[in-house]
Formats: sequence, structure tokens, C-alpha cells
Amino acid sequence: MESNNIVTVLAIMVFFATVSVSKQQVVAGDSVVVNYISTISTNNKNNNYGISKEISKSAYSLEYMQTKAIENLQEQEQSRLDTLEKKIRTFVKSDINKFGMVYYDINSKQTIEINADKQFLAASTVKVPINMLMYDMVQEKKIDINEKLVFEKVDFEDGAGILQGMDLTKPIAIKTLSDYSIKYSDNIAINMLLRKVGSESRYKYIEKIVGHPIIHDGNNITPKDSFKILERLYLNPQNNKYYADMIKTMENTECHDRIDKYIPKEIVAHKMGNFNDTVNDTAIVYKDNPYILVVFTNGIVEANEVIGQVSKIIYDDQK
Repeated sequence: MESNNIVTVLAIMVFFATVSVSKQQVVAGDSVVVNYISTISTNNKNNNYGISKEISKSAYSLEYMQTKAIENLQEQEQSRLDTLEKKIRTFVKSDINKFGMVYYDINSKQTIEINADKQFLAASTVKVPINMLMYDMVQEKKIDINEKLVFEKVDFEDGAGILQGMDLTKPIAIKTLSDYSIKYSDNIAINMLLRKVGSESRYKYIEKIVGHPIIHDGNNITPKDSFKILERLYLNPQNNKYYADMIKTMENTECHDRIDKYIPKEIVAHKMGNFNDTVNDTAIVYKDNPYILVVFTNGIVEANEVIGQVSKIIYDDQK
């Protein structure tokens, strides 16, 4: 009778532990219960209650209960993702082949991919990995962050940015060029930085992050590869102190007409890009449950609005 009561109590504890588990705690919860059972069994080896065998026998059923609870949570999450993907596809409709996206829940590691391996023009989203490469080279002492670069004619490019209207006869600090290339998407600033780090080094750096060869010509990328770049920026595996500054700059860009159009701007660190029919945005969204969102488009009418609405659909669904 006493052993049955103990099993009942343990079952109740597992139940309450399960219902309180969040998505990011699912795996941890499993180990906690198993460890708890192991502890009770070990402790009872030295007492006179005579219940060690009963606890040991019940451990299998308790582990099974916990495993099933985890599987149920995973099934619920997958069902949520399937429903969310259907909403996105329904909204994009006939433009789905001109649309590429990766949504990644950082805590659960669950993802939605739409045309994730399709090549798109990166446009100014490429300024993110170029800056990351530069800051990695600073950390490795290959570049001095206090160095100032001199503008050369080859660096000039009109379009986005503010340097084209400024005096370029004076050297510009590397940190300033980095900030301008992100905040204002300044083309001259990124060209000066790219000349410093080396154009070929940019391709090799991206390959190192994504884990496979890429085309060393032009400025194309897939949504999945762009996601992996942002994931590295978020995780910061080498503890590069400049990554945090870069993310802060991405939170304060001049452009707010895409991913952060209909959601709180202060939680979005993003880098947009556009060139002719290409309209893109890539972001880390620092909600309570953070996620990464990459959206590339080519030839979609009112693409800014489409990206904004897709972002809102995801934001509203994210728990």
C-alpha cells in the first residue's frame, strides 16, 4: 500500500511538472524527473522502508509518461507551425514562387521554410556578414578598430547612404563606416570596408558559417544561408564584444517599412535590402520568446507591405 502511494505521488508530481514546462524547458524537464527518480531510488537503498524495488519498477512507467508528455508538446508545436505556414502561404497566394522565407523559433529550434534554398539577390542584406567578418578580424587583431580608411574612387556608389553627400577627403573611422553601412545602408561605407577585408574573404567567411560552398561571383544568397548568418550573430560563439554594438545599430536603422512595420520597432534588429525588383528584410526579433525571420522577394508588387503583413502574422502567432 505504501509503495502504491509513493508511485501515485510521483505520478502527480510528473503531471504538474509537465503542464508547467515551457517549450524551451521540455528537454530539461525530462532529465529533472529522471534524476529525481534516481535520487529517491538511491536514497532508499540505505533505509528500511523496503520500497526501492517498487520505485525502480515504477521508474520505467514514469519515464514513459514524461516521454509521452514531451511528444505531445512537440506535436502541438508542429501543429501550430503547420497552421502558421498555411496562413502565410494563403496570404502570399500566387506570388509564393517569388517569395523566400525562414522563420526560426530560437528557444524551441522549430522552423518554417518556404523556398529556403532558392537563390535570391541579397542586395544590402549582405552588409551584415561583411560587418561580422570585419569585427571578427578586429577580434583576431588583423584589423585595428581605431584605424581610419581613406576614400578611393572605386568606393563610390550612389543609392542608399549619406556619405555621397559629405566631404570624403578626410579619413573615416572603421567603426563609423560600420555604423553608417547598417543604420543608413550606406553603399560607400560598405565598399570601403569590403576593400579592407577583401572581397574574396567575404565569400569564404559566409561559406564557413553556412557550411557549404557558395558562388564566388555577384551578390546572391538563399534565405536559409541568410538565416544561418543571423543565427551566428545572435549566438556569438566567439564572444565578439562588437556584435552587441552591431545588433544595437540594427535596432536603430532608418528603415521601418518591412519586418518592423506593424510590430514594435524597439525589439527588431534588422537589415533590409532592395535593388530593382528585389525587396528583402532579415531580422532578429527580441520578443520574450525570440525568433529570427528572413524574407526575400523578387518581383512582388507592394513587397514592403507583403513583408510587413507576414511579419505581423508571425508576431501575433508567436507565444
